[in-house]
Amino acid sequence: MTSFQDDMTGLIRFPRKTILSPVEASQYLGINKYLLFVMRVLRCGPKTISINRETLYKEDELGAFRLVLMESVGICENNGLYREKDKRTFREFHDPLISLLSRNVIKRRMVLVTLWCMVLFGLSINLILF
Repeated sequence: MTSFQDDMTGLIRFPRKTILSPVEASQYLGINKYLLFVMRVLRCGPKTISINRETLYKEDELGAFRLVLMESVGICENNGLYREKDKRTFREFHDPLISLLSRNVIKRRMVLVTLWCMVLFGLSINLILF
């Protein structure tokens, strides 16, 4: 496994795999970096890897996550508006569809976490009182 840091983008390259930092991953997906952070904390976002205590993302995992988000609303990425961007250029790009879908995933996970917290809190009160 060989890795090196590219001076322009900060990518770490492995044989046949590209590893992105959280900022570059958010640019790849076209969402805000805080949305990606919240999805990572709630464990409802793309899979991460950890190298030297730094959270990184694989480019193919980000592409698969993007496709899952789009397939959840019945949109495919075949030669239309949602083509894959050039892999060499990472610029500020805001994709409103992916941002909305990401917020929907976060909202659903927050509802689920809130309901589980309510159940556990109710059970703990029930055990204390009886």
